[in-house]
Amino acid sequence: MLIGRFLFLVPILGVAGSMAGKKITPASSGTFPTTGGLFVGLLIGVILIVGALTYFPAYALGPIVEHYLMHGGRLF
Repeated sequence: MLIGRFLFLVPILGVAGSMAGKKITPASSGTFPTTGGLFVGLLIGVILIVGALTYFPAYALGPIVEHYLMHGGRLF
């Protein structure tokens, strides 16, 4: 259990060390700023869309299953 729990930490620490050793590149015209309202709006939008797509199948399948059960003669 200890091997399975902590084995994945070694590659993660390797990636973190590799990223820490990289040089910082200066901002250019192709850099997306993360300090403005546009970034915050896009981040909140992505979180809401992913959250909605997570729960949408359950909300969509509920009435469909209920319809087939109703036609099968079983009601809740």
